[in-house]
Amino acid sequence: MTRVSGLALAAVLAGAGTVWMAGAAVAAPAAAPPIAHDAAWIRLPPPAAQVAAGYIQLHNAGADDRLLAASSKGFAQVQIHAMRMDGEVMRMHALPDGLPLPSGTSVALQPGGYHLMLMTPKRPLQDGQVVQVRLQFERAGTLPVEFVVRDVAAAAGAR
Repeated sequence: MTRVSGLALAAVLAGAGTVWMAGAAVAAPAAAPPIAHDAAWIRLPPPAAQVAAGYIQLHNAGADDRLLAASSKGFAQVQIHAMRMDGEVMRMHALPDGLPLPSGTSVALQPGGYHLMLMTPKRPLQDGQVVQVRLQFERAGTLPVEFVVRDVAAAAGAR
């Protein structure tokens, strides 16, 4: 029995070595990023405007996080803003501490709510143009995102 057990142990150890060697040769699949996004767009502003609004859906599959900042080479500054009612007047204000993204939730940056305020464009925006924006998160780090410029006024007029 000792001889059979010894052979069985040798076979198991040899097999384990093979599995270990095969596992070492295969890279582990990359983990999905904790922050995902979709529907990133910028409203085409009037020709002389010095600001534009950016919208995006953010999905947090990781730990609690916070959108701290945003930047774009095409604009002098990008701020995170929110809209709120002040009496009967809707007012916009910056979120200097960023926008919380609780774990397991989605947060919409959309017209009438949270949004990115892109200030002082370096050149006029065009319908369909792609604008690179870098979102900076407290835990997830930097996420480069392509925003598409949309002329919503023209789309509304086409109906």
